[in-house]
Formats: sequence, C-alpha cells, structure tokens
Amino acid sequence: MSRGCIGSLIFTIFGLAITPVRSQDEPPDLTDQWEAAKTTLANSEANADNAEPIFYIRQIRVRGANQLSSSEIEKAIYPNLGPGRKLADIESARSALEKAHHEKGFQTVGVDIPQQNGTRGIIYLDVVENEVGRLRVRGAKFFLPSEIKRAAPSLAEGSVPNFQQVQEDIVNLNTWADRKVTPSLRPGASEGTVDVDLEVEDSLPLHGSIELNNRYSPDTTALRVNGSISYGNLWQRGHSIGFSTQLAPERIEDAEIYSGFYIARFAHLPSFSLMAMGTKQNSDVSTLGGVAVAGRGQTMGIRGMWSLPARGIYFHTLSAGFDYKSFDEDVTIGDESFTTPIDYYPFTVAYGGGWSAENHFTELNGSVSFNHRGTGSRPETFDAKRYLADGGFFYFRGDLSHTHDLPHDFQVFGKAQGQASNDPLINSEQYSGGGVSTVRGYLESEALGDSGWFLTAELRSPSLIPSSVEDEAGNPKNEWRFYGFWDGGRLYQNEALPEQTDLFELSSVGVGSHLRLWNLLDGYVDVAWPLFDQSVTKAYDPFWSFRVKAEF
Repeated sequence: MSRGCIGSLIFTIFGLAITPVRSQDEPPDLTDQWEAAKTTLANSEANADNAEPIFYIRQIRVRGANQLSSSEIEKAIYPNLGPGRKLADIESARSALEKAHHEKGFQTVGVDIPQQNGTRGIIYLDVVENEVGRLRVRGAKFFLPSEIKRAAPSLAEGSVPNFQQVQEDIVNLNTWADRKVTPSLRPGASEGTVDVDLEVEDSLPLHGSIELNNRYSPDTTALRVNGSISYGNLWQRGHSIGFSTQLAPERIEDAEIYSGFYIARFAHLPSFSLMAMGTKQNSDVSTLGGVAVAGRGQTMGIRGMWSLPARGIYFHTLSAGFDYKSFDEDVTIGDESFTTPIDYYPFTVAYGGGWSAENHFTELNGSVSFNHRGTGSRPETFDAKRYLADGGFFYFRGDLSHTHDLPHDFQVFGKAQGQASNDPLINSEQYSGGGVSTVRGYLESEALGDSGWFLTAELRSPSLIPSSVEDEAGNPKNEWRFYGFWDGGRLYQNEALPEQTDLFELSSVGVGSHLRLWNLLDGYVDVAWPLFDQSVTKAYDPFWSFRVKAEF
C-alpha cells in the first residue's frame, strides 16, 4: 500500500455484528483499570485472573502500516476483537501483526502499543517501519560499488527492506564466480533506520588455462594442447568474453580448433543471460571442452540462459537456442571426388541441475536437439553423407552423476549417460564412444552411433594430502587420490547398411591417480584395459592416458 496516499493510514475493524449498542452497554473509561491491571500482573497467575479487568474491544486501529494489505492486517488482529477481552488479547493482536510483517519478509518492522485509555473500546497499534538509512559497499576492488548497489534494489536507501527480496538480490550478486557479497545490518545513525554494509570479497575476473593431454582419435598423432582465456566483467556490467583453442603440436592438421563466446547480462533481468558462440574446427574430432565432437567445419550459435529459482539445496538452469552448422563433406561420384558443405540450423533446449549437500553431490543434464527437414542443405546432400538421412532429426541426450563421501575419506563416483534417436544421423550429431569422457582405454570417438549409453563406476582412495582449505565450490584446494574404475556401454546404428556394424560394445577396467595443488595445478594419469576389440583398439592391450593442466 503506498506510503504517500495517507500520512498515517488508520484501519478500522469492527468486532461484532453491526447492530446498535445501547448506552448502558457502552464500555467505561479504561484509564484507571489499565493502570490497575499493570500492577496486578505482578501477582500470581491465579490472583491476576481474578483481578484483571475484562472489557469489550470494539475496534483496533492500526497506524503507520504501509507494507501489508488491509486484508492481511484484518487476518492478524480480527481474532482478538469482541467482548470478554483482557490485556493479553491486546498483546496477542500486537504480536500477530508483527509476526505477519516478519513472515512476509519485513524483519525490521515492529509494532508498539502506545499509551492510551481505551475509550469506547477502541485500541490503537502503531507500526514502526525501520527504513534503510545508509547503504555502503565495502571491500570492492574490481567491481564498481555503484553497480553492486544497483543490483540490490531491495536495500535501497529510504526503503523498508523485504528480506525475501534481499535474499534473492544477494543470491544474484553471488552468481558471479569472482565476487562474494555478504550483507550486515546495524542500527542507523538516525532514529527509526538501519544501516546496511555490503561486504565484498572479489578478485580479478581474468582466467586462463593451458593443458597437455593425449586425447587423440584414430589415425592422428597422440598429443593435444588446449588453451583458454576469459574475462568476466566487461564494461563493469558482468559481461564475459572468452577464447579457447586445441592444437596437435606434432602435426597441426590432426587437430586445429578455435572457439569463442560472449555472454551478456542484463540488470533488469538478473537471472537471464544471452550467449553467442562460435567454433572453427579443422579436424575430424574435437575434444575441446571435454566432450568429443565429430565433424570438420564451423558452428555459430546463440543461447538464452536462465538461472531458475533454487529449491533448497537444488540449483538448476535452463537454456534454449539455435545453431548454424556447416560441415565439409567429401563426395565421390565415379572417379571424381569433390567437397560439398552440409548446412543446417538445429534448435536445442537444455536443462541442468545439481544437489549439493555436506557429503554428496548429484548432477543431471538433459537436452533435446532437433532440425526441421528442408532448413539448410537439400535432403539429397544429407543422404549422400549418411544413407536415409534427410536433414530432419530429433534426439535426446542426457547424463546423471553422483559423488558420495564414504567413511575414512573414501569416495565413490557413478555416472550414467546416453543419447536416444530414431533417425539416421550424420556424424556431427552422432554419439561418440571411446575416450576419457565415455570409456577409457579406447581412442577418442573410436565408435559412433545414433543412440547409445555408457556407465561409469569409480572408487577413490582417501586423499594423501588432506587439506582443510576449500575453494568457493567447496572442493579442497589440495588433493591427491588413487582410484579404480569400470567403464562400459553400447552404441547403436539406425538403418545400417548390410556391410556396416549396427552395434558397438565398449568396456574397460583400470586404475589411476588424480592430483590437484593450490587450485592452480591439476592432472591425472591412468591405465585402462579394454575388454572388447574395436576398429583400432585390441582387447586387453593397456592404454595409458594423462592430463597436465595449469590454470589461474
């Protein structure tokens, strides 16, 4: 209700049916009885009950209430109206009205019973709304204090803070990885106010990494170098920009991928951001970003991303957008061979969520991607690349993982992932099997399928370098564990030709070790024994894989 409508708004609420009251039924002046009752309350409960006056509360008039509606005020005080009332009923009305404010988030609001004589059974309650007197930002080094204030409108100077909205503003402020904001309140310099300090812990929002690994695909050299750099507070508006690359240092044509992104945030939509991205891939398989992608060409896309309201310890996000994909394809007709691109515009909707608790963490991701036949290249071009493919497709891809702490610092990790489609897909949309992200012991993307599933089970030892220091995500900054694992799964081909394999089975067991130091250095080494032959990998031939990564 607007503060400016009336300087002091009075709500009048009648306690009984609206009927005339005879003069002899009018309640007496309560001044003397009020003072006597205050003295009597110091006696025993039994004596107090006998001595305390009983009177008729006809009206309770509430002054200064601007945050609750009239119906909310009525609901709080109505049970305390009518005949046969005592001083405790007035206190009950005061307490109920104050509680109604607090439950709605107005924790700085109090309700007082002013001095009065209760003439004609009319009781007054005064609502005291403590406003924000002064809002200050302390400790910010890399983020403008004015922008932090602007992102917390619930704590604006002169406003009555609603702590439900305050919590939302603080959560939104803390979604940025390089900034943590904590509010603190204290009595204000002026009477009837509270002063608020926003304590900021921030760091330079510049991040980068360099990595060496041996995630290579068939018929290529072994080593890969990945690099990335990003900045997370452009224009002091929280916009982010980043670039990454993957190269094969032994033979550049084996892997040459470049990728970039830009994320825009909006002050009036704190839970929404917009991302534009692009990738140029001059190799048949990319493992940039941790997931193997087949196809030589380029991709450009745009995504709208929403941070959905948290549900206790469950946090989740939603994104939707479309891509432009163009991949080169070598087509042979008779003795002639030429390259023709395949262009299409798939649309993707993705959902991600995570449960974070003291001794376990669960994460799920799911997405649907589809492309309408006729958008992009002609159906015959798709058919030339994959038998019966016509450019129209639909598939679901998802994963579910769980990490659980066991007694004595052991850990267990499990993951299920897969893709489902009824369509014959070109290789850039197929699900790949083999490599670190699916089944260790095989080369990256050694097998491709239209549908498939993979499972991982891993038992981890206690850390050999226990650390009580944790990062912002709650992970220890120093950790060294050994682990044993089993990976396995299958890939399926739709509409396979007679000479093609329509089922690929991959499985392996192995051991390894993972080391993290100061949250700056990260690496692993493991050895896996594949249990089934594939196109390159032979069963029971050990395969070593490693990664060394430095980041800031």
